[in-house]
Amino acid sequence: MLTQKVHRWVLGVHMLVTTVFVLQWSAGFPRADAAGTQQPAEKRTKERPPQTPVLAKSTVLRADVTYGRDEKQRMDIYSPRDARQAPVVIFVHGGEWTRGDKSAVSYKPKFLNENGVVFVSINYRLTPPAKHPAHVQDVAAAVRWVHDHAREIGGDPKRIVLMGHSAGCHLVTLTALDWRYLSAVNLKPDDLAGVVAWSGGAYDLAAMVHAGGGYADYIKKAFGDSEESWRDASPVAHAKNAAEGPAFLFISVERGNASHKAAERLAQLIREAKGDAETQLLEDRDHFTANHLLGAAEDTTGKILLHFVRKVAH
Repeated sequence: MLTQKVHRWVLGVHMLVTTVFVLQWSAGFPRADAAGTQQPAEKRTKERPPQTPVLAKSTVLRADVTYGRDEKQRMDIYSPRDARQAPVVIFVHGGEWTRGDKSAVSYKPKFLNENGVVFVSINYRLTPPAKHPAHVQDVAAAVRWVHDHAREIGGDPKRIVLMGHSAGCHLVTLTALDWRYLSAVNLKPDDLAGVVAWSGGAYDLAAMVHAGGGYADYIKKAFGDSEESWRDASPVAHAKNAAEGPAFLFISVERGNASHKAAERLAQLIREAKGDAETQLLEDRDHFTANHLLGAAEDTTGKILLHFVRKVAH
């Protein structure tokens, strides 16, 4: 009990710091493109506010729950107090498969918990030293754990929505479309109620490598030098399986940029395969703010996520 009180006090301090940084930063934050035109990570880190978890009064936090043996195979679970058979959103962070942490969730726990949704944020093995398929295998393993323990955390195993941001969008769509990964943990794609790709564009890795830019090097480090490997690890290569899987929601920013086009293309391939995919464009967000400000006070984009979750996890 004491540990939880101390944890909440620390989070409160961070929330205050976050507010100050947001006010100083929001007017002039540089644009970022999920397909690889971001500024260097060192510069972005200095300019961005922290993404410390913001909790609701009703939030019950279970931190660093293990879903595997590796030190990275951990998750944080945010449940509304007294939740029963609630929808569950599993969040997969971005970071070019090389960085990022489950703690960078900003307002999502508060927003979703206050709306009756259990929120789970996972870590997964990163490059280096891990390489594909370790990242996506970890996502599937985390889904297996949540499916098995859903009722213990206030959720319903039939109401699981998998959500990612940036590189996390690649991982959640690949998990749902390439059946090998869920099958390896004795699950099927339709064990997921829905998949949300919240501002991402890494759906055709081979095309991204050939286009050059910053993401080409990240892809080679995480997926190797083989074009065959890039294609096999691309969600577009497995869109033909969509009819047997969950519904998809693709969120994009900056109309017409490479990420927006990539998301529209994958959504169209899913629909052509008789799957369910919808797309939305956030005109007033960039790649970072689309994620960081989701669920914040005055934010209007959270209702898009909530509407989708309630529709598919009814």
